[in-house]
Amino acid sequence: MPPTASTLRRLAAPLLVAVALALVAVPATATTKAPVRATAGHSINLAGDTGSISSAARAHRTHRTKRASFAWTGRRITYTESVPAKWDWSLSTAIAKWNATGGGIKFVKVANPRKAKLAIGYGNIGSAAGLATVGRAKHAKVQLNSSYANKDALNAYYRVQVMGIFTHELGHVLGFQHTSTRCSLMSPVLDVEGCGMLPATMPGYYKCRTIDPALASRFVQIYGGRAHYPSSYCLIDPLPAAVSRVAFDGGASPAADGTSSPVTVRWARPTTAPAGSRVEIWSWNSDSCGPVPPWATTSYAAAGAGSWTDPDPSMTGSTTCYRVQLVNRYGAGRTAVSRLMSL
Repeated sequence: MPPTASTLRRLAAPLLVAVALALVAVPATATTKAPVRATAGHSINLAGDTGSISSAARAHRTHRTKRASFAWTGRRITYTESVPAKWDWSLSTAIAKWNATGGGIKFVKVANPRKAKLAIGYGNIGSAAGLATVGRAKHAKVQLNSSYANKDALNAYYRVQVMGIFTHELGHVLGFQHTSTRCSLMSPVLDVEGCGMLPATMPGYYKCRTIDPALASRFVQIYGGRAHYPSSYCLIDPLPAAVSRVAFDGGASPAADGTSSPVTVRWARPTTAPAGSRVEIWSWNSDSCGPVPPWATTSYAAAGAGSWTDPDPSMTGSTTCYRVQLVNRYGAGRTAVSRLMSL
């Protein structure tokens, strides 16, 4: 039987913010600034964003040969969206997560709202971070709190957090309720940091398996298909090409007369690179160029500048390792070039 009118009216209740989310404006294009790193944030309490599980859903736990009454029919859930362009990555990634999971139904964007079964956009929803209808509904919707207009969408933390909210709410649209498993997508708590969604040792990457294997299995059991599982980590932004034609000048005089000039690093200006890309230069006193130590000095230069001169060279008579890499706005890059220089 189709869901009752009261079932169709049920909305995912507010995503209550457990603690205030810090808004940190991180410059994204200034070439002399550090790349946009993940901002320290807080977990979001999602415990109140669904009603009780329907009888149809309970029955489906033991009868999986047909789609449950809460499930959508057909192979497409058409949608329109009015989310501001700054959240395009977060929304498109959330949609792509579900569409790549292998289920027998896909979210498909349409231009005509009359042909859409689902509307996605901002909402003035009080203290809620997001809101969604649960299961098949006549006027299905997903809303992100309009207060996110004040968040920095280029910051890795907020990009991934909003992606997690959208993916979670789309799970409710598909009919899924909360689980008690910590760090699963449908957990009542979204914890970007605590669940390792942004690995501290891999800047520019996020945890690909937003939809956990148990949920992917349930998805294909309800909607058909065959579950697919992504790799462990994915890039937030594309990688720029490796820095090329790197040359190091300056340092101690070849004549060993005790004179020294500032070290200058030169590279070929890239013809193209993702927005926000820059050249990252690490330097540290050492007798060899090994892994970058935590106390190394980090500097940045515009990729198109073609050169950088050390503004604070080490003391004469020491040796310093310089490591140069073209990175995207989040600090991820390809092969770096290093050189040990005598000063």
